[in-house]
Amino acid sequence: MQLSSLLWMSQNTLREALLLLTEGGPFNKHINLTEGSEGKMGKMNLKQLQDHVQNGLIDTITVAGVDMQGKLFGKKLPARFFLEDALEGIHTCAINFIWDVSLKFSENYEFCNFDTGLHDMKVTPDFSTLRTYPWIAKNAIVLGDIFNKDGSVVSIAPRHMLKKQLKKAESMGFQAFAASEMEFYIFKETSESAREKNFTNLKPLFSYPIDYSIYRLNVDDWFLGQVSRYLEEIGIPLEAIKGEWGNGQIEINVKYADALEMADRTALYKNGIKEIAAQNNMMVTFMAKHDTNDSGSSGHTHISLWDNTGNNLFYDPDHKHRLTDTGRYFLGGMMALAPEFMIFYAPYINSYKRLSNTGGAPNTLTWGEDNRTTSFRVDGKGKSCRVENRIPGADVNHYLVLTAMLASGLYGIEHQIDIAEPTKGNASSAPGVKRLPSNLAEAINLLEQSEIARQLLGTDVVEHYLIAAKNELNDYFFEVTDWERKKYFEFI
Repeated sequence: MQLSSLLWMSQNTLREALLLLTEGGPFNKHINLTEGSEGKMGKMNLKQLQDHVQNGLIDTITVAGVDMQGKLFGKKLPARFFLEDALEGIHTCAINFIWDVSLKFSENYEFCNFDTGLHDMKVTPDFSTLRTYPWIAKNAIVLGDIFNKDGSVVSIAPRHMLKKQLKKAESMGFQAFAASEMEFYIFKETSESAREKNFTNLKPLFSYPIDYSIYRLNVDDWFLGQVSRYLEEIGIPLEAIKGEWGNGQIEINVKYADALEMADRTALYKNGIKEIAAQNNMMVTFMAKHDTNDSGSSGHTHISLWDNTGNNLFYDPDHKHRLTDTGRYFLGGMMALAPEFMIFYAPYINSYKRLSNTGGAPNTLTWGEDNRTTSFRVDGKGKSCRVENRIPGADVNHYLVLTAMLASGLYGIEHQIDIAEPTKGNASSAPGVKRLPSNLAEAINLLEQSEIARQLLGTDVVEHYLIAAKNELNDYFFEVTDWERKKYFEFI
């Protein structure tokens, strides 16, 4: 059975899951199952988990879903209870899909409110994600898909939204592979000290730009080395850790994988890096723009389509721009729908402050060949040929980014949406180019008017995420900000 087929099953029976995961079928090469119950711990199957529990190596299992913001939610269970009674899932309150990023909930969602009784939903483990959680002693984690109590899928759940688009890609003969690049800031602060300072004048890990500096990476290896080794151990292979331009800013590159696996990896490592930092009395933020005078943090996302025989379907050395028709149309679809899907690439008020182009972030509807000033960059050759979406910041939910990229790209293939000539030079100042939405209000308006978005994602999905974005905007307009006090307090 192929991994892609396994991923589309709405809910395996326990017998089917045990059979697939303990017999080690042909999909093992895709998910890198650990061999032998006494071998290196990392990704594993249920039989190996049972052995680790019996041998006292694991005593707690985290069962986690992914919320609208890409954060993990769920429960930690004694391993004994998990194996005896929770293999088919746990119940959590549906309120997890009406939180904002700070866990403030609103009653204006149809999916869950007081009239629904703040009802339960079920997190059903996807055992292909089962792995140890090495920075928490004797812990393992498994990610799950979200179902209503009647067994139907929760359509607004980000992991399901991505799986829906991957299933469509598979029906068209495509496999999607992706890679994420996340930037983040590290501070010599705890959550408590940062709150006491009102999140201002924080002390960064280093106080000067270290873009590509090896010296500084080695000086700070006491922490960055922990991150690298822990992520490798959890089954998240890295390509590189590098210094970035901001004070205390680091970028992490994760090896490409099939799109669902990459989204899972990104959710895990964003959560994990914050936890590892906290264990070292430090603090990490993935804000897109944490300070007006410092660099933004990007969440660049690479994607390519392959056939079932391992051929990259974007690359043709004899074709214009070395892109196949499939590659051109996929890119054309992403560009055509990028403005309408902007809230998935830039979901918060703060997201657009990175895109103001104070530090090279893209703000135009452009593409280029190895041009970092464009929103979409085509790079690589052969199997490495891919399209990089440079719009997202590090604050995004990677499941939603890949959902939007796939939905729009596949739409472009279906409708043969071609691309214009690549932009040369600085795309931000190029004449005649279309601008991306410059704030959340514009992005909301474009999605609200988009019939194509409703067609591709579902009206219920679009309306739910519109409510989230509108709530974000309304909260911002309600609050008195530091900017207002600085501008008006003394002079009015």
